Amino acid sequence: MSTDPLDLFNAIVSEKETAHRESEEGPDYPGKTAPKNRGAAIDSVTHEWLNGLKHHEYSVKGVTHKFYTVGALASALNRKPVTIRSWEAKGWIPPASFRTPAPRSEQIPGKAVRGRRLYSEAQIVFIVEAAMQFKIDDPNHNDWNGFRKQIAEHYPKH
Repeated sequence: MSTDPLDLFNAIVSEKETAHRESEEGPDYPGKTAPKNRGAAIDSVTHEWLNGLKHHEYSVKGVTHKFYTVGALASALNRKPVTIRSWEAKGWIPPASFRTPAPRSEQIPGKAVRGRRLYSEAQIVFIVEAAMQFKIDDPNHNDWNGFRKQIAEHYPKH
């Protein structure tokens, strides 16, 4: 394994600069104790596929967040939106935590009017990673029970 010593030195220096910059910026939460209910941080570099999904930005309590529709979740899983709605109806995934405002007029006679399903970035990433972990796309080696259990136990609420 031949590595140029200069490249190794530059890598060490850049790691130290990054650590120094992070220590100057400080934490992204008030006080000294990190939030206990915070999920894993989403690294946008490793989740570049999120950039290809259509998203909407909404303000929740004064903070702007990215939200994705059921169609975006379906395209991330290479499925159709009706499949995602079916999974929700069967209880395989929880109901969407967020919805757009309901339309003012009745869309379908006799049917309750509700807004469109919205999923947070953390929820989309969690479902896609669970689907990859339990090989949902592979009909010969998938583990639906493991997928449903993972979703039931660890699904991010927001």
